[in-house]
Amino acid sequence: MSDALKPFADRRLHFVGIGGCGMSGLALVARELGAQVSGSDAKNTIYTQSLERNGVTGVVIGHSAESVPDAPAEVVFSSAVKPENIERVEAARKGLGELHRSGLLTQITRLHETVAVGGAHGKSSTAALLAHVLSWCGKDPSYVVGALLRPPGVHAAAGAGGTLVIEADESDKSLLSYHVHTAVVTNADLDHVGDGGGYRDIADVATVLGEFAAKAQVAVVSAQAAEHLRPHVPGMTVVDPELIDGEPMRFRLDGEVYEVNQPGVHQMHNAALVVHVARTRGCSAADTRTALLSFPGLARRFELRGKTASGARVYDDYAHHPVEVAAALAAARQVAGGGRVLAVFQPHLFSRTQQFQAEFLDALAAADQAWVEPVYPAREDPAQWTHVAESLAADADARRPVLAMSPGREELAEQLRHKAGDGDVVMLIGAGDVNTLAEALVS
Repeated sequence: MSDALKPFADRRLHFVGIGGCGMSGLALVARELGAQVSGSDAKNTIYTQSLERNGVTGVVIGHSAESVPDAPAEVVFSSAVKPENIERVEAARKGLGELHRSGLLTQITRLHETVAVGGAHGKSSTAALLAHVLSWCGKDPSYVVGALLRPPGVHAAAGAGGTLVIEADESDKSLLSYHVHTAVVTNADLDHVGDGGGYRDIADVATVLGEFAAKAQVAVVSAQAAEHLRPHVPGMTVVDPELIDGEPMRFRLDGEVYEVNQPGVHQMHNAALVVHVARTRGCSAADTRTALLSFPGLARRFELRGKTASGARVYDDYAHHPVEVAAALAAARQVAGGGRVLAVFQPHLFSRTQQFQAEFLDALAAADQAWVEPVYPAREDPAQWTHVAESLAADADARRPVLAMSPGREELAEQLRHKAGDGDVVMLIGAGDVNTLAEALVS
């Protein structure tokens, strides 16, 4: 038996960076498959909290050599964990095997009939919705999703139904290594230009997503993605729902009408892909309709965090690409009705901010008032990118009165508490820690 297929019960896996969305999901599934799991992360996150709630013990906050187990064990790491990390250095000293996160996920895809959701936007939402629908229909899938479902808050599970639902990230091209039965592509768009992805243009993205879809036995793509993937995937199924005007949000697909409970036109396109895959896997139209309406949504995906003392609703959204920002604000406008939309945007990664600076600020102009926070550096060194923040500030300042740079979290929270009134919507947008602002706004 190969290492990839050996029983997980024989394995001791230590996850360095276990608090990441993808890593924590893999840790949950590995544990459910029988592996002994431990891990560490630099800080406590919603994902480490989810691990604790779901019975994963042995998670240490902070990296140290003492956390690394003795042989026999394997160390799992993500691209964010560099070779000089103290635990990776200690693992090498102990002679432990190392495995990239994508390598472990590849091993898991060999154990199941895998449905992998790729695309520039909407991977987490679509994969989570598909896992939810299949579960509701009694298919008991395994799944690894890169965002927490709202209560019960589990984003990964090892089911007994034989199907695995995952999201396939194109950022480092690791999606090409997965063993995929059904490839789902939500859309094709340019991202990950200077942050390790190495994409030059949309043609590069189409080539990678096309290879991903062409390798699968079945390829299911949106109409938008199809425009880019046709040269690469001649046998794909294109899902193009008929959107029905008005409220509630509904669409027609293959003669059946379905309703979604998440705001935004993009959610109907995501749901249509889910409906198609679910129907091909034995879900009835009636069960699928009920499942769509029971979907709780994802944490940090247009998540209602509460209301201010004056009655303004505060939403949190993980959007970090101009297309996603525009979609989040369109959904906010839909929810606000006649109220105003006030947005706070925290750019994520200097490279992405530099590449799409004008597009970000154009998207934010859809708000009645928007504040731009300093760039969240994530894995990039701020010392190497000072000109990006300066340029962003100058551009935002030139677009007043709609756009302005944040005066700082404390003062901005005070301004929002005074400005936002009953019927208004406050949108906190970004993949960094802008969501923590909700704690100062919600009464």
